[in-house]
Amino acid sequence: MNRAILYKKRSRVMKLRILILMTFFIFLLVPMILPAQYLGQAFKMEDIRSIILEDFENNDNNWQVSASRFTVEDYPQLKYGVEGAPIALGGSYAEGENKYVLGVRSSFTRKGYNRVWVSPEEEIVIPGAAKKIDVWVWGANYYYNMEIHVRDYRGMVHKLPLGSLHFIGWRNLSVEIPKQIPQFIRYLPMEKPLTFVRFAIWTEPGERVDDFYVYLDHLKVLTDIYRERFDGDVLADETRDIWSAE
Repeated sequence: MNRAILYKKRSRVMKLRILILMTFFIFLLVPMILPAQYLGQAFKMEDIRSIILEDFENNDNNWQVSASRFTVEDYPQLKYGVEGAPIALGGSYAEGENKYVLGVRSSFTRKGYNRVWVSPEEEIVIPGAAKKIDVWVWGANYYYNMEIHVRDYRGMVHKLPLGSLHFIGWRNLSVEIPKQIPQFIRYLPMEKPLTFVRFAIWTEPGERVDDFYVYLDHLKVLTDIYRERFDGDVLADETRDIWSAE
């Protein structure tokens, strides 16, 4: 009986050792066996970067504002160069930098699902494969909600909820990019970057709408800029420019 138990224990130890050795050799040999162009897919190589899309220090993107029906005359309003950036961003900049934010003001004549849209004159291209977008928002404790709209290569606009503006002062709001939004195709060039279309703010039916303010700062994206390199990748990068030239 003791011999049988001892045999089983030794058998388990041997199986464990074999499993460890097989795992070691797999991780050691796979990079040597697989061609370089497949390593990125096998190990999901990434180069994650945090990139600022807009810091609102100037109005280079010519931001504009519009609103839905029942807007009070002369509203909505947009103001550039407002001083009062989030203190939390102070450590990311040298003294005197990141001073300004973008201000939005609106007013409606009746309650309901009123909307305000804040957009750049031209849509902002988001580099790489976007994973997450965030922006600093100054809230005034209204029961309003905010979204980010992005456009894919097919022209479809996707509405991504940032959340409620029912808070006081500055807060960083973020949203992950759903995986079902296409950012690649299987043909060259494979990359199909998203574009930032606009911010959307909408009021809840029971909340007051006679006069409200929102400030925005530091629109940023977390994105994967890794690109698989191969013989001829320069042509993939420049094909559009080559054939668009007269």
